[in-house]
Amino acid sequence: MYKGLGVHHVAIGVKNLGEMKTFYHDILGFNTIFIEFDDSPQEMMEGVIRTKPVHFAMVMFSQEPGGILIELAQMSNPVPRDIRKDFRYGDIGVSKIVMAVPDIDKFYETSKDRIKFCSKPKLALIPDYGDYHFVYSKDPEENMIEFVSGTDLQTTNKFGNFRWVGISVMDLESSIEFYQKYLGFDSIYIKTHDSFTGLVDEVSGGNQTEVRSCVLANSKGGGMIELFEVVKPRGRSIPILTKWGDFGYLQACLQCENITDLVSAYNKNGIEFLSELVVNDDASFIYLKDPDGIPLEFLFLQKF
Repeated sequence: MYKGLGVHHVAIGVKNLGEMKTFYHDILGFNTIFIEFDDSPQEMMEGVIRTKPVHFAMVMFSQEPGGILIELAQMSNPVPRDIRKDFRYGDIGVSKIVMAVPDIDKFYETSKDRIKFCSKPKLALIPDYGDYHFVYSKDPEENMIEFVSGTDLQTTNKFGNFRWVGISVMDLESSIEFYQKYLGFDSIYIKTHDSFTGLVDEVSGGNQTEVRSCVLANSKGGGMIELFEVVKPRGRSIPILTKWGDFGYLQACLQCENITDLVSAYNKNGIEFLSELVVNDDASFIYLKDPDGIPLEFLFLQKF
């Protein structure tokens, strides 16, 4: 039904924009600025947050090899709050970003004095994919970052770029169907598997955590999405009063070619929107919900 262009960026609500920008720029190589502005009124977001006035500062940037962009937004009005003070792997919603590195063991040894790792690197053997070397870490505000090197993620750069965003869901099959049918993720990069079971206890808070996961791609390119269901312990739903700008992962943004056609098609199929369509000279966007109520943004750029 919809042919999108994959993930464009992931937004994170932050407490200290300067510190977070320094970490992502200096440590993780996000040095290509897409847009940046100081704290200022942002009328275009009033319909999303459902209040006025809205004030925040923001930077959106990417790594030199390309890949998904990161948006860091520091809200000043309305006053932001923690989405969760005890976030765990498996809680429903955007949960992590996944970045490729050439050699996970070497990266761990050379970076452990600058990055807060949750464990030593681990190995999962994924059917029809191969060896998947990974390690979890957290940024200065406790947002989860996974570093990975695997069969077809080799790179000669320090970073192979931000490859996909991880979204925790309640029902994996239902979410796969929705993301494939309505969001344009028409290719499977990693088939559904349970190879992470027992390997993520440090970030889940459980014992022998049971996980089912897959990675979906878009045939036209763009960033990918990992959908995963933590079967045990079950993830908690999104707090009901969460607003855009609260601290933590906010949403994944998907890029599209014709946003007016997309909105028309979604209206006919009963997709629930979180905002009205916002149209500007350079960009237009709208927010909607996935089956678990997870907010997703669709973005149309006049020049891309």
